[in-house]
Amino acid sequence: MRIRMMGVVIVLLAGCQTTLPRDDLVETRLQLGLAYLARGDLDAAQRNLQRALTLAPDDYRTQLAAARYQHQAGDSVLAAQHYRRALALAPQNGYVLNNYGAFLCRLGQYDAAQRHFIQAAEDSAKGVRADSVENSGYCYLNAGQQDNARSALAEAVKSDPAKGMPMLAEAERRFGKGSRTDSRLLLDIYQHSFPASAESLWLEIRFAAQEDRPADVQFFGGQLARIFPQSIQYQHFLANEY
Repeated sequence: MRIRMMGVVIVLLAGCQTTLPRDDLVETRLQLGLAYLARGDLDAAQRNLQRALTLAPDDYRTQLAAARYQHQAGDSVLAAQHYRRALALAPQNGYVLNNYGAFLCRLGQYDAAQRHFIQAAEDSAKGVRADSVENSGYCYLNAGQQDNARSALAEAVKSDPAKGMPMLAEAERRFGKGSRTDSRLLLDIYQHSFPASAESLWLEIRFAAQEDRPADVQFFGGQLARIFPQSIQYQHFLANEY
């Protein structure tokens, strides 16, 4: 499911020196821990994030990072505890609210998740509103609330066009898993917001093929030929691999 956790630190330092001042050491451990978490190295992530948490248990960032680690490690109970602690320390912080909302949505607590996304959208920090609206849209989609999902996701890509290609990738992923209604909704939003791409045309071809619309298969294939003749998608079309 396309509910995205937001990072609280983004620059990876080269190393971790014990002679650093406490605040710098916390920052370094956080950055290293989250980088390892993103790579799936849970042991290294745990060592660094636990050190940061021990040094600064009242820093919302260490609690938020610990929550993300516990969630990825599969312990939802401990993750919830850390999320609630982070929220108590920074109740108006959009990053905390958005991450907690994403966590709740993954647990199927859709109404509670939406309340946190709404609060997160009020944070003026750069990118927070667009990310919270995007997460809200995918959460609506996962809850089967198609109209609300369409409205939120259309707003998200309007606010931040960089979200368009990830949305198309999610449409492809859901198509591959048989969630054709969700995939169609995402593809429609993309098509109404951006010019046709090789990826969007290829997905249209696959929809048309599954729905036995040969004229549309040829129509979108013709667009691929004219606009993206060197694309791998066009090669798949020529080979009838749809």
